[in-house]
Amino acid sequence: GITYHNGDIFVSHRGKITVIRPDGSKEDALSGLPSFGDHQNNQVVFGADGKMYFGQGTATNSGVVGLDNTWIMQHPQFHDYAGTRITLNGCNFITDNIFTEAKDYAYTAAFSPFGEPNFYPNEEIRGYIKASGSILRANPDGSALEQVVWGLRNPFRLKFDISNRLFSTNLGADVRGSRPIANCVDEFQMIQSGIWYGWPDYNGGLPVTLPEFTPEGGPPLTLLINTLPNIPPKPFAVFQPHSTIMGFDFNYNPDFDNYGDAYVAEFGSEAPFTTGGKPDPNVGHKVTRIDMTSGTVSDFAVNKSGLAAFESGSGGFERPSDVVFGPDGAMYVLDFGVSKPGEPGQYYKGSGVIWRIARIS
Repeated sequence: GITYHNGDIFVSHRGKITVIRPDGSKEDALSGLPSFGDHQNNQVVFGADGKMYFGQGTATNSGVVGLDNTWIMQHPQFHDYAGTRITLNGCNFITDNIFTEAKDYAYTAAFSPFGEPNFYPNEEIRGYIKASGSILRANPDGSALEQVVWGLRNPFRLKFDISNRLFSTNLGADVRGSRPIANCVDEFQMIQSGIWYGWPDYNGGLPVTLPEFTPEGGPPLTLLINTLPNIPPKPFAVFQPHSTIMGFDFNYNPDFDNYGDAYVAEFGSEAPFTTGGKPDPNVGHKVTRIDMTSGTVSDFAVNKSGLAAFESGSGGFERPSDVVFGPDGAMYVLDFGVSKPGEPGQYYKGSGVIWRIARIS
């Protein structure tokens, strides 16, 4: 993400936040962020305190490195890092060992590199400021870095509302890897400083040991953390599993209607990779509205077919990834474009769109 602030442009890219000055010169305000895994450090926002805030995603889907993590060949020692000192339950997961030529198996555990198990129950591990699944803040020059919260799988976008409350979108876990989790909702969270938000053991304020989170045909899940930092709060609002909620903004234009409500871009599923081999659940690919009084979620802008335009052939949204309100009071929607069949993460050149939505008086 990019953010304009006091004449400078703050660029968040893998492992770094770089400041571009008006003369075009560049300087890294922060580096060494734990972003070699599935998720990265995300767009910067600035608070009333003058500090920059940003989300830092997790390395893995649900706390355990597995064969779904294609980065392990380049970064074999990389893994997730806890935000506070915690005690683990000693759960180990068996998977094929890709580092040996012979048919072999590896044991991998929570917050450990691939192939390194927990050797005994109640093992304590240290906490890190630069934690996986955290929200961090620092001065604009990168100094005084501190942790606001952790326990968010991928806090993709942050924003302060008019009352200076901080909100974040957070993407739920997928049905993949050494520890697949089913039916995880996407969360819209109001951020309270110093709180653990539940990843990798809770989703939507509920423990993943509940039957609803057990993948079809799989064993019941166990908690990875023995001593929970706190009972995680329930989200301000929830979205259907695999909606993939991304950027959002608050409407403070009274002529647009629904003053103060949040509008959220839903990217849509990346099935079958994220759904355990199941077909696309036909969620996402739209812009939704959150009633900031009740937390109720409703459709705002969606294709008539309910599907992505490339699936229906009828035009409209493909994969909305961000929503912002411009100085003209209109809504602008960033639409990622058309994905190539059978090629996850690949998109046709020139197929992205910026939509403008304005009220007709």
